[in-house]
Amino acid sequence: MSAVVVLGCHRETTTVAPEDEGCVGASCVEEAEAALWEGEDSAAREPLQKLCEDDEDAFSCFRLAELYQEGRGGPKDLAKAATSYESSCELDHHEGCERRYEMAAADGDSAVELDFALKACEGGRSFGCMRAGKILNEGRVGARDKARAAELYEQACGIGDADGCTLAGDLLFDPNGTTLVKARTFTAYNSACVGYSGRGCLQAAICFYDGIGVPPNIDKARSHFKDACELGVADGCHNAKRLATAKDTSADLELTTEAETMAEKGLVARELSCQSTKYGEAGLRATLGALARRRRALNECVKDGDGVAVGIRWSFSKGKITELRSNGKASKREVGCIAKELRKKSAPGIGKCSAVLLLGDPDKADAAYPVKPKTPEPTEATPEKTPANTGRTGKSGVIKVQ
Repeated sequence: MSAVVVLGCHRETTTVAPEDEGCVGASCVEEAEAALWEGEDSAAREPLQKLCEDDEDAFSCFRLAELYQEGRGGPKDLAKAATSYESSCELDHHEGCERRYEMAAADGDSAVELDFALKACEGGRSFGCMRAGKILNEGRVGARDKARAAELYEQACGIGDADGCTLAGDLLFDPNGTTLVKARTFTAYNSACVGYSGRGCLQAAICFYDGIGVPPNIDKARSHFKDACELGVADGCHNAKRLATAKDTSADLELTTEAETMAEKGLVARELSCQSTKYGEAGLRATLGALARRRRALNECVKDGDGVAVGIRWSFSKGKITELRSNGKASKREVGCIAKELRKKSAPGIGKCSAVLLLGDPDKADAAYPVKPKTPEPTEATPEKTPANTGRTGKSGVIKVQ
């Protein structure tokens, strides 16, 4: 019997390896974390991009934006950084909204800055509320919206930003306003005081004293002035003493008002500051206006054709200037002439002031003492503020006239 052996053809089968599409899901997280930990930022870009675009991971979008913005692991790309921060913001990582409005601010794009500041605010970021309030109050996007700005500052206040409370109170403050507005004013200032804001305590004391948004209460006014004093506000100390030594249950308050520059009836003053019973812008203008009645005579004290900036300090009571001193920058003849002329005029209220008066030739006087450039605002830190570290101290109790 014969056997038939059938041999089949042997075929080798080959498997084509799929293209490496990189990491997926959790492996991308591990890859990105490892790369960042080792300082290999270039290796972190791709997995972060996958997590941001494919998995819509907000924090990955944020970290990717930082790499693009800072040029870590590759070329700096501000356009991609902005897009990634926007994605992070839209995915409810609201620190991304903050970074995006900071970029817009650097570009001078107030509309985009406002848009993302509002989104940050909606996400519970007090800095966003503060920034949006500032933009609207300054009228940088359309007409000034004081009412909406006040609401945004109140939102920041509610999140725990004491500065937001004081700014809300400042915008709302109106002794002749509606009952609701006065109540909001007091609430804002009182919340600021609770948050260790010296200015908040000072303004709350004024509300108690004048019955703004709360029934008048001299004892509580005195107590809040003391709190303001302890937080470093000179006006708080001064008025606490006035109320403590008053013969009756009350005394006229003396509060400080400041203006970087002010002109009244042709007389220009720089760094005008008055602590007086006539406070606020109206009181400051009345005080400068009293000096301005002698403007022509004051200008004649200056050498013909010359222009000077003379720093003076003066005290006044019962309508009379009782003391006047100069900083000595003008000549003795000029200072003597100025003092003689100013003592001829009355000054409203009781208190003391200081200012730099521009006399003589306007252009030369202005050149002698130009308006100082504004100090840039500090960059906002990322961590949210807590009430215990947001209070203002020092001269924060003054009423500033812009």
